[in-house]
Amino acid sequence: MILNVIFSYNRALQLDYLLNSALEHFKTDYKIVVLYHTTGTHKDGYDLLMKKYEHHQRVSFIERKNVLFDSSFFKVIKSKKDWKFFKKKNLFNKHGDNFKGLLQKIIRKSGCEFVMFNTDDGVFFEDVVIPEEVFNIIKSNPENASYRLYVGENINGQPDYLERKQDYYLWDYYADKNIHHWSFPFAVDGTIYHSKGLLKHLEKMIYHNPVTLEENGVEYVWLHKIFKIGMSPIRSKLVATKLNRVSVDTLNPTIHIKPEFLNEKFLDGYTLKLVIPENIDNANIVPSEIYLIKGDLKELIYSLDDQGKKVQSLLGIEGAKEQLE
Repeated sequence: MILNVIFSYNRALQLDYLLNSALEHFKTDYKIVVLYHTTGTHKDGYDLLMKKYEHHQRVSFIERKNVLFDSSFFKVIKSKKDWKFFKKKNLFNKHGDNFKGLLQKIIRKSGCEFVMFNTDDGVFFEDVVIPEEVFNIIKSNPENASYRLYVGENINGQPDYLERKQDYYLWDYYADKNIHHWSFPFAVDGTIYHSKGLLKHLEKMIYHNPVTLEENGVEYVWLHKIFKIGMSPIRSKLVATKLNRVSVDTLNPTIHIKPEFLNEKFLDGYTLKLVIPENIDNANIVPSEIYLIKGDLKELIYSLDDQGKKVQSLLGIEGAKEQLE
């Protein structure tokens, strides 16, 4: 079974859309844990969302909690740099919480052999059926293999050194020094790992939220030259939708549809509908149209414009090429 841990912050409406897409398209045995935190009236949105999914046995919610310090850091503080990070991000920080220790506990107690992460701006747009051979490779290489759902031959920039098997691609993450999806051996979006193999290293990484988990995690993975074996479907199954930004730790370009506006609409009974391009060639997209739906009402709140096209042009295979003014 795959444990899908979804990281979420102040995006109840978008999270609802991701959950619906996962329940519709994921055809391999799985369960979902939403690891979330909120501010202000966004809490009401998550309370409503939890009520909506309370009868879904595959879906559960766990809230991050503010703590004086997260004791899981004690295993990883080995330098002045680590101590500085801990003091700044966690120790007696009024915004510090138990993200690191809680995430590791969720994986440890899940009983799932495999684990993946997602962020709440993602969407599964095609059925996900994972070949048994892929699982066997990960089982045989628990600290050295993973399967990435947001890449495939439809995504721009796929290198020519990938080996095509019958129903998946195989490659070496360290074959290329250029930074792109196929040389980035650790990600918090749609990449399946062996739970015990990953957990062993998560416990040794220093991080305090999803952004630093990926940033510090990939540095750790590069340093230790682990998770060398990459695999993916022939065509990608997951895409990130750049509606907005909720983290102050990243400056990725978006079309700036305010989370507060979307939360108000969700509390008023609206659901989200994104028009995803038929031919997806980028792992990050600006939807061509965005609707809010309530009963027979269908409200168009966004249609692709010049600003959206500019945002899309900045989202290359190496991430954001530059920042918008």
